[in-house]
Amino acid sequence: MILISKSESKGSTLRYFCFIQPDDVDEDPRYDFISLSLNTEDFSLDGTLHIDIGIPVLQPQALKISLSPHLSVEYNSPSRILNLLELIAIGGLSMGTNLPIKIENESGTSHSDPTDDIGLNLNEILGIDNDQEEFLPISKHIAEHGLAAHILHDAGSNFAIAENIEILMGELDSAFESIGILRECNKKFSINLPSGFDKLDLKLVSEVLKLIPNPTAQTIWFYGNADHPNQKYRIQAAQSYPLLAEYLIKIEKAVEAIDSGEPIQPIIAEATGLNRGKLKRLTKMESPDSDDELEDSRYVDNHPIEIQRTRRFALTNTLRIETILKALDKVDTSILPNSFTDWDRFLQIASGCALTLENRLGISLPELLNSSKGNWERFHQSLAQNANIPVEGFHLDHITFAASDALEAIDDFTRTIFLPRILLHIQAMGKPLPQPTTSDLLQANITSFNLLRGETTNLLGYLFNLGCRWSNRYPQLLQIVNPVKEKIPVNKDFEEKRRNNSWPKLTNDFITNNDLVVHNLTTMASLKEESDRLDHCVGNLYVNSAKKGRCHIFSVRSPDGTTSFSTFEVRPPSTKDPILELNRVTVCQHKGKKNRVPPKKSMEALSQWVNEIKSGHLELNLEEVIDWKIEVNKRRDHDKFHRSGLLTPRFAWQRILGENWDKPDINMQLWREWQKHLLSGKISKSGGSEILLKSPISQNFLATFTPK
Repeated sequence: MILISKSESKGSTLRYFCFIQPDDVDEDPRYDFISLSLNTEDFSLDGTLHIDIGIPVLQPQALKISLSPHLSVEYNSPSRILNLLELIAIGGLSMGTNLPIKIENESGTSHSDPTDDIGLNLNEILGIDNDQEEFLPISKHIAEHGLAAHILHDAGSNFAIAENIEILMGELDSAFESIGILRECNKKFSINLPSGFDKLDLKLVSEVLKLIPNPTAQTIWFYGNADHPNQKYRIQAAQSYPLLAEYLIKIEKAVEAIDSGEPIQPIIAEATGLNRGKLKRLTKMESPDSDDELEDSRYVDNHPIEIQRTRRFALTNTLRIETILKALDKVDTSILPNSFTDWDRFLQIASGCALTLENRLGISLPELLNSSKGNWERFHQSLAQNANIPVEGFHLDHITFAASDALEAIDDFTRTIFLPRILLHIQAMGKPLPQPTTSDLLQANITSFNLLRGETTNLLGYLFNLGCRWSNRYPQLLQIVNPVKEKIPVNKDFEEKRRNNSWPKLTNDFITNNDLVVHNLTTMASLKEESDRLDHCVGNLYVNSAKKGRCHIFSVRSPDGTTSFSTFEVRPPSTKDPILELNRVTVCQHKGKKNRVPPKKSMEALSQWVNEIKSGHLELNLEEVIDWKIEVNKRRDHDKFHRSGLLTPRFAWQRILGENWDKPDINMQLWREWQKHLLSGKISKSGGSEILLKSPISQNFLATFTPK
């Protein structure tokens, strides 16, 4: 087999396409594709792997990729970023296709030259098998780079992604995306489309799978293969049960019944547990008019919600068949929708917020959804109005974010109003503060919600409105509760060095007896220059450590500084005591060009340098070096207060509720803000927050919360 690969890069995004053409023309080709996107600001990486599963439609699957922190420092140029992306792309493809990664020479086969230009016997070290024809190719340059940067490691007979880079398979994505990618590759790379691809009735299958949010490749091919003798029966089944179209093909008995034209309702009832009334409701669903089709909420966003803060609640809005069946099983048959439009609204509301709110706030699904009274279009419009978002374009993402805002509002009330009031009451009774637990916090949230809701019956509408109003008042609330931070004294020298990507030197330059200079490298630019001169990794992998004072890097070079002969690393000092540190000076490693053994003259120069240090003739810059490390750690750990060990209850609550949770003036300001803008019902008309303690709901919580 011959492996052909194509890559396309744009900015910080890399697409890597792999296509295997078999030697036997009667065999089908193999198609595998990966797309990676790197955010160069926070160095987060997203990806999708499109896998050939033996049918004309590829199956896309999201990749969850976590990178080692040092990579964000080392890969700070476009060329290095593309090298990183290529290595991860090949690693992801190898994981998804089970193909080995091997070095490819110019002829397109695995590397056969036993010795390369740095003296490594690649066949012997890497165990490359030249007889294996099917593999993922990697250039020798990229392979060496990956090994040096600890992105790749030797896996015996091939390469593999190193353990410090984690690539995990995530959720399945819509296989409709893969269809477009295959067509794109057909045009750009002149690659033949898979056998049977032309038999795919895309328009028909898109219509019958309208309510399946992320149809799999198998689902699309099952219903879309126009060449299948039983496609008529399959389409009829999907049209009868559009919500369950993908679920049906997972049931062997259902597939057999569909292909033989037999009734499938008894099989569905047995598999789902849904009663006859609910199944009948599903079959009576009305199809949308051709000129009034549903807007695809997965791709259209007319009124996006701007997220200007870090959200505490990351809600999922994935529409799973299990989620759908759970909702169908819980709600009354009388309120189930019977049209495509209503089903779309029902699914968005149930999956986007109702099931999550049920779990987090202890509300039953019928209590959340029964206020719709079966009119899902009107209910959907009312939720949009309560969330203060235009009805046009209001869809799944908005519903999810509105629910997230509601949960944050309740959590904020819990942390700034309810729990401080409860804890102050416990103190006033002369009892010790309880140690906070996760279950207590969850129960406090539920209690807060029950206090806030009052007599409200339309809970979803109330929650969306609460979240909207709280989001608008969030800046004011934050200004009240946010404690005044202690300012870190400005160290001008430190700030200047940090801005210039430099750090203090351990010693001054030292001229040796053999006319070489031992020079301390104290800037990012000097480390990268040293790497370029000697073709090793110090400029890639040691910048971050040197910048933080965790190591000191020296260059043995010519007197004019234009030529480097070797590089060595010295362990950092830990005290300002010169006598103590003279005896502790340790050279961790000493490397010549391409990490070879340093020249003899460099080793002599290093030996003389060490003797000068230990004799005290060459002074160590301990004062500045240690102060630098202290300053770095001060900024890193400024807020690490009581990071380890058991906290006292007061400190534990301070970590959870903020430093000012027990300050009367701040508590009063917060209460007035909530009372004026966010509360409703009886508690909004009371004088102070003491009203909370009089509620039976609060009394029940207090009874289980107060230490015995």
